[in-house]
Amino acid sequence: MLDTIDDQDLTGSVVTVDALHAQTSHARYLVEDRKAHYLLSVKNNQPTPAHQLTNLPWKQAPVLNRSRDRGHGRDEVREVKVVSVDGLLFPHARQVVRIHRKRHRINTSKWQTETVYAVTDLAAHQASPAEIAAWARGHWIIENAVHWTKDVTFTEDTSQIRRHRTPAVMSALRDLARATLHRSGWANIASGRRAHTHPATTLTLHGIP
Repeated sequence: MLDTIDDQDLTGSVVTVDALHAQTSHARYLVEDRKAHYLLSVKNNQPTPAHQLTNLPWKQAPVLNRSRDRGHGRDEVREVKVVSVDGLLFPHARQVVRIHRKRHRINTSKWQTETVYAVTDLAAHQASPAEIAAWARGHWIIENAVHWTKDVTFTEDTSQIRRHRTPAVMSALRDLARATLHRSGWANIASGRRAHTHPATTLTLHGIP
């Protein structure tokens, strides 16, 4: 996909990538071939680099950025630590970020915690902890906006449709419905869906076919 983007648009840009595409070949491609920068998320589906990142001296690293957000019925606290590195498995890697997230539903007291890691080729003088945290959060906001809506609002996770190409077709239809509601001005997709489905329910309750 990046081959379709002109060099003048990609050169100097920071490309954020999820764990599926956190490959050494992709890191080399971005830095060496396209003169861009990367921020790659690393998860346990890549055990060797994930082990290398989790074993960095995080206990000695101070929290460099802290933020708190409330929205969508959730309260979330994020703490960011960043360490400079040399010799990681990822080509050109210069900094690793660790983001520790705590969140809970506002009407509950139970907190859930998650720690995620990302690596970038940008050195400390090129990208501050706050900037790295903002890029990472921007990437995850885009992912969550789509995945959360499909998984929860459109109940994709609980779908029992499994045969042939039907799951892919249904996923495309959910994307179409989400995009249509968004373009119609609905900032909250769940509210938009309720507004379009409840009238039919009301007619049924009154005995009208």
